[in-house]
Amino acid sequence: MPQTRADLQARLQDYLQGLWHKPVRVRGFRRFPVGLSWTTIGLTAEVGEGNDARTLPLVLRLGDPGGLFAPYTARPEYLALQAFADVPALPVARVHGYSDDETILGAPFMVADLVAGDTPMPWRGAGAADGAQVQPSLAQDFADALAAIHAFDWRRGGLDGLAGNVPASEVARHQVRHWARHAGLGEDGAHPQMHYAQRWLEANAPQAEHVTVVHGDYRVGNFLQQDGRITAILDWETVHLGDPHEDLAWAQSRTFAAGTARVGGLFDREAFHSRYQERSGIRIRPAVLRYYDVMVQFKMCAIQIGAQRRVDAGRASDVRMAVIGFQVAPALMELNRLIGELP
Repeated sequence: MPQTRADLQARLQDYLQGLWHKPVRVRGFRRFPVGLSWTTIGLTAEVGEGNDARTLPLVLRLGDPGGLFAPYTARPEYLALQAFADVPALPVARVHGYSDDETILGAPFMVADLVAGDTPMPWRGAGAADGAQVQPSLAQDFADALAAIHAFDWRRGGLDGLAGNVPASEVARHQVRHWARHAGLGEDGAHPQMHYAQRWLEANAPQAEHVTVVHGDYRVGNFLQQDGRITAILDWETVHLGDPHEDLAWAQSRTFAAGTARVGGLFDREAFHSRYQERSGIRIRPAVLRYYDVMVQFKMCAIQIGAQRRVDAGRASDVRMAVIGFQVAPALMELNRLIGELP
């Protein structure tokens, strides 16, 4: 990572000038205090000279080597945002460039337009969406955007590279094994509950009827809204191909429900499902969704255990990641509860 703001400014100017083949001056750096993963920085770029000059508000995302999911690659997120640029009902930021070459800015990075809006957070309850009067429009946009992601023809959209040659029969197990590695299963000190859950998930993995783009972190808190409408879907770093039930289960997880039975603490679950099915053309299979309720809780536990392991190993110093360690026990209890409720 660049050691100083001046160093980052100089490197980024050089990169953007090479990208746009015009003089570029960047200024007004401000870090957004959100997320435990990528470092997100707002800035202004003055591009060109004279009558050709224009000012662009931008966002720079840097893959912090101490972040929650390090080491990073910017390529999947960039490809997804580029592919979705003109998809109706799916607002995303326009991307300008990316690189995984750490010699350019010191870390993998992506440059995109800055989009207006604020981020409602599920743990703040319904008031985070500016009151009940905007909830119906947010609910519709939230369901419609997810439907648009899953209805997108990734084979024609240039996203074949996300596939990883994983057949439909194995997409669930592929994700289970990915998060098992993240949690350090197979290493000393791994939680016995996680071993049990992994065996259960692999034994009961369903075959996907549809393999779609999966956002990977689709929830309230990962979109911008303005005046009750979603202006951009954010945080595509875990995008992959898989079963669309994975996104549905993550979106409706109790972790993001603000103590309610509603999706994200804001949206009625049945209405959300109905709208999603109508817009996507994909039938929700209740048994498969229940499986993915377990799988995404396993993923949540893996993320929390991974954060704890990073802090213990000295690979991360963010105090918020240390605090996550206190959430592991209740998360494992919820995982056991979900498994126990299934036939």
